[in-house]
Amino acid sequence: MELSMALVQMKGLKCRIDDILSVTTYDEHADLRGLHADRKDSEQLFQLREMQNIMRRLADIGGSIEYLFRPVLETSTLHRDENGEYRTGKGYCYRSGSLIEALLQEDPHEALCWVQTKVEHDGEDYYLMGYEDISMEGLSVRVR
Repeated sequence: MELSMALVQMKGLKCRIDDILSVTTYDEHADLRGLHADRKDSEQLFQLREMQNIMRRLADIGGSIEYLFRPVLETSTLHRDENGEYRTGKGYCYRSGSLIEALLQEDPHEALCWVQTKVEHDGEDYYLMGYEDISMEGLSVRVR
């Protein structure tokens, strides 16, 4: 299967996930209290709890698919500002917990690749989770 065909399938999956989340009332009530279930029936309680876990994971997957299709608003290089925070050319600021897409070389046999991770702070400076040895200064990033 070609990547483009897989991406079309992902869009379809996102629509189906949205439908499931809506039908189960997860969007309104993460505890699924909008679903009728006999809370004195141990089997229905089990099913309800399992569905809560599944819905939580589906919501995460749906969010990841949605993120994948967001347009890239800016591609830039990071620079540290006077407050010690890292900003793009258009001023987008990364702080602890921020999602970031950085252009990194994960495999020396492959091309540079956009990698999504989080920014954290160690008390002295910001760093990329999982890539602690890579300096954020001058890093190529993109904002969605």
